Amino acid sequence: MPLKGDFYITKIPILDYHQKIYGYYLTIKDQEDRPVSVNNLADLLVNVNFEKIAGNYPVFLKVDPEVLKHDIIDYLPESKIIFLLDPDQINEHDTEIIKELKNTGFRFAFGYSQDFQKVKDIADYIFVKSSQIDSQIYALKDRTVITELHSSEDFKAYLDEGFRYFKGDFIFKPSTVVEKKIDPSRLAIMELFTKVRESFNPKEIEEIIKRNPDLSISLLKYVNSAAFSFRNKITSIRHAISILGQRNLLQWLLLFLYRSGGDEAYAETLLEVSAERGKTMEILAQEINLPDEDVEKAFLVGILSLVDKLLGVKPEDLVRELNLDEEIVEAIVKKEGVLGKLLNIVEKTEEGKIADIADTIKQLGLTLNDVMSAQLKAFAWFEEVNIV
Repeated sequence: MPLKGDFYITKIPILDYHQKIYGYYLTIKDQEDRPVSVNNLADLLVNVNFEKIAGNYPVFLKVDPEVLKHDIIDYLPESKIIFLLDPDQINEHDTEIIKELKNTGFRFAFGYSQDFQKVKDIADYIFVKSSQIDSQIYALKDRTVITELHSSEDFKAYLDEGFRYFKGDFIFKPSTVVEKKIDPSRLAIMELFTKVRESFNPKEIEEIIKRNPDLSISLLKYVNSAAFSFRNKITSIRHAISILGQRNLLQWLLLFLYRSGGDEAYAETLLEVSAERGKTMEILAQEINLPDEDVEKAFLVGILSLVDKLLGVKPEDLVRELNLDEEIVEAIVKKEGVLGKLLNIVEKTEEGKIADIADTIKQLGLTLNDVMSAQLKAFAWFEEVNIV
């Protein structure tokens, strides 16, 4: 990707009232946490495939109004991009440009600020902090995205009041459940995961998978997905197990773990974030030349980093249940070791807190561009395997 300087992307899910992913909030900033210049943004956007970043979901892209006057607009997909602008930066000329672009199919979102009234009638969406909600916003709640939600309780409260779109770290903070029992179907997958890690016996694994039709179908879809380039189609469970090998089979089991159980909407959100974490960590582990065994562990740490939220259990209980290596345990529970540092990098990048990890990135011999490149590859990979 021919870019000048270091940049990073934050991709944050926006959920609808079903707690399913509605779209993504995307920001592109430099290592000083400043929005990139128009020219560099144009350079970046030309090289970014939005289908590979967000699949079929729309992208809320925060930009400076100057971007709307740049030739880059001609190269952006109208159905995919929703520009997010600050009303305080909009003048009358900008408003006319926005109206023209809306006629071509682009949509626009605006922050809720002092100058909101002048863009109210052209706003497809309004981004409002939960602390800013007032009577005017209640009248516009069908197109309001509430941000800075930090608990499931807050999400449910605004949901009950009729709001439709939500953004915040509440996504990773489900309601506290005391002594929650793990769903039997997920428990069976966890047991199979442990078995595959401890003893890779294709015949025994085949017998277990064949007893579960959903597992069998998912495995065949996974092995025939675009993520792999096997010369011939795989038609039997045993063949699939053998050709995938232990590492890829473990990855598939963890992907399937998120898809089983009865909380599909919430699980789907966690699946995408955790899978992209895992792949990003795997790529970064390769970049710093970790041994193959540790590269595999890096993926496992990333994808397991949200399973405790999915299952409603403590991280230390989860790692004990899965009988994981001490290195993986330390990374997930304590953020220690090289794998813990890699996990911290991907988590802080998601939050846009690059300053917090600048030293860690340097210590590992990485650059911010390495992190962004790994992110983009992980986004594309997930779109290829997102059929399990």
